[in-house]
Amino acid sequence: MNHKHGSTRRRFLEITGLGGLGLCLQQTMLSGDAFAQAAAPNYLLMVYFTGGWDQLLALDPRDQRQAAYRFNGTTRPTSGIYPAYQESADADPLVRAVMNATVGTLGAGSGVQRPGTSAATFGPAVPASMLAHGPDLSIIRGISMDTLTHEVGMRFFLTGKFPRGVQPSGSSLNTVVAGQSVGFSDQLDLPNLVLGPESYNETFGAYASPTRVNNATDVLNVLSPQAVTANTINQATLEAFERQADSCEGHGYDVSGLVGQFRASQAQARRMTNGAKANLFRFVTQPTPDIAQLYDAFGIRLAAGVYNSTDLAGPLGRAAIAAQALTQGLSQAVAMTVTDSLDDHFDLFGQQSTSQRLGWDAVGKLLAYLKTKPHPFQAGKTFYDYTTLLVFSEFSRTPMINARDGRDHHLTNSCLVKGPGILGGRVFGASSDSGMGAQKWNFTTGALNATSGKLIKPTDVHATLLRSMGLSYNHITNNLPELIRPLLRNP
Repeated sequence: MNHKHGSTRRRFLEITGLGGLGLCLQQTMLSGDAFAQAAAPNYLLMVYFTGGWDQLLALDPRDQRQAAYRFNGTTRPTSGIYPAYQESADADPLVRAVMNATVGTLGAGSGVQRPGTSAATFGPAVPASMLAHGPDLSIIRGISMDTLTHEVGMRFFLTGKFPRGVQPSGSSLNTVVAGQSVGFSDQLDLPNLVLGPESYNETFGAYASPTRVNNATDVLNVLSPQAVTANTINQATLEAFERQADSCEGHGYDVSGLVGQFRASQAQARRMTNGAKANLFRFVTQPTPDIAQLYDAFGIRLAAGVYNSTDLAGPLGRAAIAAQALTQGLSQAVAMTVTDSLDDHFDLFGQQSTSQRLGWDAVGKLLAYLKTKPHPFQAGKTFYDYTTLLVFSEFSRTPMINARDGRDHHLTNSCLVKGPGILGGRVFGASSDSGMGAQKWNFTTGALNATSGKLIKPTDVHATLLRSMGLSYNHITNNLPELIRPLLRNP
């Protein structure tokens, strides 16, 4: 069964253990919310750029100064790759600034940015707010998507399994992470929060199903108490009755598991309401001081005494919701969309770079915010230190401009990863220097191997991230995943 719109609300519990299964949970009267755990928690942040992105502007750039990437009069680039940075710079002043920069780039006119000594390079649409995290960020390039259909590519990257036709196959990564963390995620208010993208639960308990929302108002409504409340004594009696062991007859009624699922969902729904936590998402244009501080951290603009509602509804607002959910003890996994659509086949110049930058800026500010929030698991550690990141799109755009000054769909893709179990500042894989095609690699050494190597697939990305988090990837073994060992701290 696919649960695309599952909802969970839970009262906040102080977590006092996280060593796998059977964790102790308790509430506390101590000020603030705290976690004291026997092992490091796993948090996941999935970020989706919808529509298929131009990777020359972001994760797979080319030095425009090289002759192979330039138009020579009427002659097309010999590489079959045209970055078109100059055309974008003419329409986008920020791309122009990168093109003119000599510090932090491969040189003036290259259009390629390199943060510090990182081996990873970025295109001119990635802003400084994202590059600030460069030493921790790694890029996987040359991913073969096997599809040019938006729905198929999206669902392939969400689940790590190629869809059944166009239908998703398996649970999405955010659900897998929440589903494997019984004793931690199932005690959170919104263990699996989804801001926009599709999300699925095929095999895990109802607690791991996604709570899919569009904005802060939706989150507030999910957490807010309903107008009608049950009598306290009757409610306690009902809960005690539900906890009783089934009789043989009652057990027989649940052969299909539907009764058990209903009872579990009913108990969850009862625990969902958390009015105190709901106030964390009262994102209004004239906010409380605490919410105003959150707005300021994300650069949500202030105009005429009120905060900008356009920012609140856009990438920055969604990133602020994710920040609250992760750092206030509501969610373990957050999946969010940061662009409306990058699927533009016409008049690309300036549009794609601007749209991408808005998304990258929101992600960069979210990561910076996580760095400011201490995590009580260990002194000196923050939520950033325990968060694994995956940034992706369903496929990329063609390396050549079409007759309409746009780019079409392209099979070869890239993604960005980061996490406590992932080595930062690395690049695994590459698209070819002729037409940006997918290539085969040795997943142990990281070397190009055109004869006996393997193409990189989203399945391999999922397996690697789950392994880095200490979680199982058995659910995708029928897709023959390969661990990308050069990115793992403990391969």
